[in-house]
Amino acid sequence: MSSKLKTPIYDLFSPENLLNPYSLFKKLRSEHPVYFSELNGFWILTRYADVYEALHDERLSSNRNQLYINRFHNIDINAVNNFINLASNFLVEADPPEHTTQRKIVLPGFTNAAVKTWRSTIQETIKDLLDKFQGKHSIDIVTDLSGILPGLVMTKIFGIPEKHRDNFIKWALDIGAFWGTPDSQNIQAIASQANHSAAYFSALIKQIIAERKEEPGTDIISLLIAAYEENGIDLNKLPSSCVEILIAGYVTTTDLIANGVHALLEHPEELQKLKDNPELINSAIEEMIRFDTPGPIILRIAKEELCIGGKNISQGSVIALALGAANHDPEKFDSPEVFDITRSPNEHLGFGKGIHSCLGAILARMELNICFTTLLRRMPNMMLSPEKPPIPKRENLIFKGFHSLPVKF
Repeated sequence: MSSKLKTPIYDLFSPENLLNPYSLFKKLRSEHPVYFSELNGFWILTRYADVYEALHDERLSSNRNQLYINRFHNIDINAVNNFINLASNFLVEADPPEHTTQRKIVLPGFTNAAVKTWRSTIQETIKDLLDKFQGKHSIDIVTDLSGILPGLVMTKIFGIPEKHRDNFIKWALDIGAFWGTPDSQNIQAIASQANHSAAYFSALIKQIIAERKEEPGTDIISLLIAAYEENGIDLNKLPSSCVEILIAGYVTTTDLIANGVHALLEHPEELQKLKDNPELINSAIEEMIRFDTPGPIILRIAKEELCIGGKNISQGSVIALALGAANHDPEKFDSPEVFDITRSPNEHLGFGKGIHSCLGAILARMELNICFTTLLRRMPNMMLSPEKPPIPKRENLIFKGFHSLPVKF
């Protein structure tokens, strides 16, 4: 019998690991921080230092289109042609110099000054949503608030006609479901739906582009049209920017709100501390992002052979950067398993780092600030519902949040 120790096999997609990946992340970080999953065919990095370096490493590509194609093996590429057309122009999928040009064009719409003009829209939307529960004593944070708020805010910012808003969000979520799922037994069905939705989404955006060229406004689509034309960029690429902004602004914020509420309610002493010291709201939000990161993993592709943590990684390899694991690394954070709203410094990687750091981070932070300030004012006695337990997401490792989070107040 060979005395050579074999590398343990970790099932990244087991139900328990999808439900709560932090135990898996801890084991990987301490035993195999640079781990190749033979089951899934990709590397995963779990140490803060490795993930941070990888986020800045120009040898790692963000262009993952081949991943989507490879999932279909012998299936005709036309089965995902509409999706590929959109994804091929995603900013988050681009590398320099193309990425540098695209981000420069889109960035002005997400500066502090620009986002501040949306504050009243966010405040009004939250007020309208919570007014529906005036006099009631229960609410589902996801289905009644966080699952609706970001979509309403984004469609208003985009200037989407009310009759199209529900479909606009649904199509984006269908596209995001395939984009965010590295593996699934239902991958063909998910991809087919994403492909249909990509066609409908693109058609609507092109229709709106034609209307805004006739009558420009102050909405995001009008601003993007002007920026594209000023820089000589093909307007056929604009639907990609729209769906990418929408997915990032919708999914991440939806999960951030639910994860943050859950963390506060699971740690009543920290909740009370925030009630007593409202000025801690920004610090609390950063800790919510670190403690239960809504996007715990992002993927990169090795453009050349490289070595990370003593492991040789071949060109073309898929590398999963575990932001959620990095945010719980004890080498970076004191007592990382402790939820501490006064944590400082708090250099989490929840919004990424480097050239692909989250474009909508300013907007997300503003939405969270207004949302939690309003919730604590209007529902000071909020608690988890004893009759209806939360239902967490468990479909993939890319998005982490809740399908349902009932609370009483």
